[in-house]
Amino acid sequence: MAAALSVGLCASAQQDAIGKIQTATAVKDAGTYHMATGTWTRANSPIAQLHGDVLYDNTCTIGFYFGLSAGESMVDSGRMPSSSSPTTATSVTGSSINYLIDGFNIGYCTGEATIDATLAVYQCYDPCADATLLIPDFTGTVLALPGTGTGTGALGCWNVTVDLSASTTGFTIFADCDGTYDGVASLDNFGWSYEQATAPLSGINGGPFIAGDPFGLFTGTACTYGDGTFWSGNVLPGTGLGSDDVFETDLNGLFGGCWFFGGYLSGNPYSSFGIQITGDAAGAPTVTGTQYCFGDGLGTACPCLNNNDGSNGSAGCANGSNIGGASLDATGTPSVGGGVVLTTTGVQPTQPGLYFRADNAVNAGAGILFGDGLRCAGGALVRLGVVVSSPAGVATSAGDPLAGLIAGDIRRFQFWYRNPAASPCGNSFNLSNGYEITVL
Repeated sequence: MAAALSVGLCASAQQDAIGKIQTATAVKDAGTYHMATGTWTRANSPIAQLHGDVLYDNTCTIGFYFGLSAGESMVDSGRMPSSSSPTTATSVTGSSINYLIDGFNIGYCTGEATIDATLAVYQCYDPCADATLLIPDFTGTVLALPGTGTGTGALGCWNVTVDLSASTTGFTIFADCDGTYDGVASLDNFGWSYEQATAPLSGINGGPFIAGDPFGLFTGTACTYGDGTFWSGNVLPGTGLGSDDVFETDLNGLFGGCWFFGGYLSGNPYSSFGIQITGDAAGAPTVTGTQYCFGDGLGTACPCLNNNDGSNGSAGCANGSNIGGASLDATGTPSVGGGVVLTTTGVQPTQPGLYFRADNAVNAGAGILFGDGLRCAGGALVRLGVVVSSPAGVATSAGDPLAGLIAGDIRRFQFWYRNPAASPCGNSFNLSNGYEITVL
C-alpha cells in the first residue's frame, strides 16, 4: 500500500487521461501467433494457454481499455524479481538474476477489421520516463490481429498469445534491471510498450486492456502484487509486481507525457495495462564464451594506473563512477539466432556506448591503451549499435550480435562507452573487458 500511496501523492503532477478510457465488450480468444513463422494456431478454449513459466502477470482486468490515437504508443512498467528480491506484501523472491523470455499474452479492443500491433520491451525503465530516448531490448510486430472482421465500427475485444519460442526474437532480460534488487523503481523496473500500428479508420480508437486492482476496489477481491507468477504458484489473476499508478505515452516518436486516471485510491481505475510475460524461471542459458583483457593491472596496466579494484568481477579499467570498472558478459546459445545478449554492468549511468565485434584479440589478448581503458578487440571491426546505459549503469545489446556468422567463427566483442563525469585520465571515454565467442 505504501508504494501505491506514494504514487497517489505525486499524481497531481501527472496528466489525467480518464477521458480516454473505453468500455470493453465480451473478450474472445484469438489463439497463438508464432513470431518465428508469422503463422497462427487458433484457440479451442476461451483463454489461450501460455507456454513457459509466468514471469510477470498483470491480468486483473476490470472491463475497460485505453483508446490510442494513430501513431500513439502506451509505455507501462513493472518488475521481474531477482533472487535478491524480498518477499513482502508488494514483492516476491525470484529464482534467478536473468530470464529467457519466450512469450506474451496481451488483450486489446479495436474497431478495425484487423490490426497490426507493435510490442517492445525495455530491460531497465524508470516509470514515466521518456522511452523515445531508449533502445528496446525486444521489438516485434504481430500482423493481422483479429478485430471486428468488417471494420464497420463495431468493437472487437481479444486476448492473443505471442509465441517467441523457436524464434530469433526470443530474448534475455536481467531481473530487477541489473540482476540485483535495489528497492527503487528507477533501478529495478522494466518497461513495455504497445502500439496499434494500423490507423483507426473506423473512428474508434482501439488499445490495450486496463489492468490492476491491488486492493480490490473494482473486483471486490484484491488482485495481489505478484500473483499469477511462477513464484506465487500461478494463482490468477494478479496485479503486476512493481506496477505503478502511472504510465507514459509517445506520439509519432516523441514523448507524449506522463498520465494517470485520476488516482486509484480516489476510486478511479489503476493506471496500468494487461500483459502476461512467460519464459524460463530457472534463468537464461549461459554462453560458452570467455572474458579476457582485464583492467586489473595484471596484464597491460591501465592508462593512468586506473586499474579496477576487482569489485565488479572481470572488468575493464576503473571509470568515473565505478572503480570496479565495466564488466562485459553474455547469455544465450552461441549460435546465430540463439538469443545471445551482451550485457555490460558498471558503466557510467545514462551514457551512450557502442558494442562492436572484431576478428582479433589485440596484443595477444592483453590489449593496448585507448582512452581511459584498453582496446581488446580489433581487425575487421563491425559496429553492433549504440545503446544508452540505464540509471543503474547497465548497457544491453540490441539485435543478434552473431548475425552473419557461421559455425566455427570466433569473434571478440567489447563495449566502448562515454565517461564524461570524473574521467580518471581525462579522455572522457572507456571500455569494458573483452569477450570471445566461438559460434556453434
